[in-house]
Formats: sequence, structure tokens, C-alpha cells
Amino acid sequence: MLLYILKSSAILAILLLFYKVFLERENMHTFKRFYLLGTLLALCIIPFLTFVEYVEIPTVTPLMEQSTVHSLDVPSTLQEEMITDYIPAFFWSIYVMGIIVFGFKFFKNLSQIIQRIRKNPKLRINRITNVLLRDRIIPHTFFNYIFLNKHKFEAKEIPSEVLLHEETHAKQKHSLDVLLIEFIQVLFWFNPFIYTLKKLIKLNHEFLADREVLRKGVKPSKYQNILLEFSSNSFQPQLANAINYSSTRLTVFGKTFSIGLSAVGQVKKRFTVMKTQTSKKSIVLRSLLILPLFALLLFGFSEKKLVEIQSPVEITIPVTEQVTAVKTIEIRITKKGEILVQNKLLTSLDDLKSQLQKINTNLTKEQRENIVRVIIMPEAEPPMKLLKEIEAILIDYGVATIDVIGPEKFSNSKQQIKVQGGATKEQIEEYNALAKKYNAQPINERIIKKKELERLEYIYNIMTEKQKKKAVPFPECPPPPPPPTAPKTVEGKISATSPQPPTAPKISQGTLSNVTPV
Repeated sequence: MLLYILKSSAILAILLLFYKVFLERENMHTFKRFYLLGTLLALCIIPFLTFVEYVEIPTVTPLMEQSTVHSLDVPSTLQEEMITDYIPAFFWSIYVMGIIVFGFKFFKNLSQIIQRIRKNPKLRINRITNVLLRDRIIPHTFFNYIFLNKHKFEAKEIPSEVLLHEETHAKQKHSLDVLLIEFIQVLFWFNPFIYTLKKLIKLNHEFLADREVLRKGVKPSKYQNILLEFSSNSFQPQLANAINYSSTRLTVFGKTFSIGLSAVGQVKKRFTVMKTQTSKKSIVLRSLLILPLFALLLFGFSEKKLVEIQSPVEITIPVTEQVTAVKTIEIRITKKGEILVQNKLLTSLDDLKSQLQKINTNLTKEQRENIVRVIIMPEAEPPMKLLKEIEAILIDYGVATIDVIGPEKFSNSKQQIKVQGGATKEQIEEYNALAKKYNAQPINERIIKKKELERLEYIYNIMTEKQKKKAVPFPECPPPPPPPTAPKTVEGKISATSPQPPTAPKISQGTLSNVTPV
């Protein structure tokens, strides 16, 4: 709030200084009217404007820094916070009290004018309504209402030049400017420059009215004498325009203070402006000076906000280090059952998965399923179980096709396996039927045929994780039977279950035995 007050005060001071130096005494009153109204808008709007500047920063994850927590003196900190909290509350209370006082005064003056319009006789002439009062007042205007002394009006003691002057205030709607500055004054009652701005706006209204009177052919000398006759400090409402406007009056606790020149001093200034003739060239030059002035105020007193936009960092990889996609993976199976991936020997089938993860690390599984082709080349007819296990690992890794190229007696030189995204509906039904069949048997009596076990394993391996969760649990294979225990024998005795020595062959007397002696 304090920063806003300082900015608005500085803006108002600069614009008023420019007005006093370059515009006030020039005969360009319509332009000056809009300049002063623009000054009101500038002091209210410019401090709230925010210009956003977008700054691109690289998307780098910052390292978390450890912060050290220090112990604080709690009693002293609380005491400082209490003192700090009281200061803004004190100033806010003063500001609100000022708004209440000046707001009450604003609505009181407005109410008084409305009551005078209602309670006094009125005479409408064209679009202008004359309100006739018994009080001895100076003629003044509020919108289309001109307040006049009834006795002088009926006796025709009020000069026609004065009536023309007040009609100009009514036709040009000067009361709108007065209401606006009075309302702004309620909000910025603490700013002394507001009262100066109010004085200049009302004085410029008099310049406009004086110019219209002189354009009607009234002699300047005669009009100046009329102004001197009405140059008194008689009462006039704060919200009205009067022919004898002299100064801004500030009423505080029942006492009225005048800010600015006296009535005679203001009339003399009006005389000076009446005689001034401003050339069109001068008007254009002075008007053009306002553009850079407002530009400087706009960029000097508005807020500037930096918004960080994360932009991806382009990392250039040298050509020698760039990773290219391996579109064909070769798997060889030797006659001994050894597996080679890209000519690299694996110690076991379990290493196949880890070896595949090192290939095409820059591709996702979905990308590999579209471009990667696997060629399996067995040197001899491999076990079907081994091929199915390799196929399951490849499907999990993500490949487009699997080609098996081997001996003619095994696959007629070439066989292509289409990689499917999980098991088919028929395969799942076949798996569930077999799994239910064996799960229903007690595990001790369960005997699974080798062919059906291989089929169960194959379908289960090609299932997706989602299919596995919905499928029947894989039947547990029964443990193998324990080995037979050795028979117990007593030392020195022949076991009944021990093998008997062979009996001697029977040989007839006089014949030669064909048994070789030991």
C-alpha cells in the first residue's frame, strides 16, 4: 500500500508540474480539460499495471540443498512481530477514519444540493432549469440546474453574461468532472496534490465558460468588470461551478481554509488567459510532448513481472556416440545348446533378458514392437521348450517378428513366428480348462502330462500381466518322490534283501567248462 501511495503521488506531481509549465496559461482549454481528467486516471491505474516478461529457462532439475535450521529466540521474535503488526493497523485505522470523514462531507454536500432543488421554485428554460433561492448566493451550476437569487433574478439584476457563463457550465457537463475529483479526493484525502488538481480542474472550467462568453461578442472589458463585481468569497457548494470560483476550500472541524489564490487573484489570472492567443503549431507541439511523458510514467511506475517458462534443453551428441536402433537381433543356438546373442555367448538362458535390455535402450517397448526383428538360427533341432522360453522373453522385451532359420529337417529352412500382443481368447480358454483340471486334483495325487505342462507354460508365458491376473492360477507341480532308503542290516548277518551270489554252473563229468576262472 505504501508503495502504491508513493507511486501515485509521484505520477500526480510530475503531471501537475508539466501542466503548470506548459499548459495552464495557454488558450487550449478543451485539451487541458481532458489532460487533467487523464491525470486522474493515470494516478489510479498506472501503479496497478503489470507488464509480464516471459523468460525461458532450461528444464534442469535443481539439486536439493540441505538447509541448516538455527534456533531462534522465540520471545524477542514474537515481540518484534507484535510491534510490526501494530504499525500497519495504526495507519490503516487513520486512513479509514479519513475516508469516513471526507465521504460523509461528500454525501452531505450532495444531499444539500438535492434538497435545494426539491424545496425551491424552479423555472425551466429550454434544457436549463433555474432554481430560485431566497438566500443571497453567487450564481452557480450543478448539471442542468443553475442556482440564482430569486429577488435579483425577478428584478433582472443578474447580467445576461453571468447567465451565459453558467449555461456553459451546464451544457459542457462540468459537474461530471467535479463529482469525479471529489470522489477521488475521498480516497486520496491524504495526498496534498489532489487538492491542487481539484483547483486546476475547476479553474479550467472557468476558462472554458469565459471563452464561450467572449465568443458571443461580449466585450472583454465589460465582462472583466462583471467578474470583479462578483469576485467575493460568498458561499457556494463544493460540488457546483460558480462564476466567482476563487480557490479550493477545505473544511476541517468546522473551520474553512482556502487553498490557492484569492478571488481577485483568480480573476486577474482569468484576465491574462483571456488575452492569450495560442497558435495551432504551439498546440500541436505541446500535445505531442505528452506522449513521451505518459510513456515514461507507464514504464517507470508500473510493475514488471518475470515469468519463467521451462524450455527443453537440446543436447547435441557427437556422431561417434549417437545410438542407432538395432532393427535385427540374431540369436544362435549351438548343437551343445549354447545361446549367442549378437555373437555374444550367454552363460544361461536367464542372461538373455538382461542382454536384450542393453540393446535399443533409446527405444520404448511400443517402438521395438514395430521395428525390431529377431532371427533365431539353431545349428541342430532345438528342444521345443527352449524355443518357447526364448519366445516368451522376446515378447516381454518387445519385438515385431521372430524368424526361425534352421536345419531343413527341423523347419524347412525357415519358419516365421508372428508375435501377438498377449494370448488369444481361444488360448486363454484352453489354458483355463487345463489349469482348472489340474488344480481340482489334490497336489499329492496330481500327475501332469508333459505335453499339457508345456502347453500351459507356453500360453502362460505369452499372456499379458492383465491376462495373468484374470486367468486361473497356474497349477502347482507335485514334488518328485523321495529316493528309496537303504535297508538296515545286522553286522555279521547277510541281509535278506541283499543280492545272492550266482550259483555255480553245473558241469558234467568229463566235459570242459566255458566259464573263465577268476
